Amino acid sequence: MVEVPLVQNNNVLAVSQALAGRRIGFAERFVQGEPLEHTAAFLNALDVLRRAGAQLVPVLAQRSDDSLLFDLQTRNEIDAHVSENRLDALVSDSRSAAFHAACWTGYPVHGEPLEEGATVWFYGARWSKDALQALVQEYRSAQGLMPAPVQLQ
Repeated sequence: MVEVPLVQNNNVLAVSQALAGRRIGFAERFVQGEPLEHTAAFLNALDVLRRAGAQLVPVLAQRSDDSLLFDLQTRNEIDAHVSENRLDALVSDSRSAAFHAACWTGYPVHGEPLEEGATVWFYGARWSKDALQALVQEYRSAQGLMPAPVQLQ
């Protein structure tokens, strides 16, 4: 019988599955049907999410000029997408700012800087502040960044 030493995988190219099992929505089109044009930096952020194991779910977004005024019959766009698509969060880039108008008071939102001065925005449903904070930490980990404390707005 020969003793075989344990081998530790130190491969820096190994893909981290920090976001495995997470479902993240992103705006692919506006409700009116026209596609969104994303920055290259945002597409790279989506690629980081995908390689980290997240399942990306395309959703329709309201235009910022669409009426998002609150009344008792209006559902929040973020809550609607999270519930209907069983999402953990939504993301958008600073250029389109999809979902930004729906981020009413009390809704967790966090921006992570990207290249070219852009920002990837993470949005959570009203009840998901702690879960969104954990997801952003996992995203930072997948990017290889030091997991700094995340302050949600």
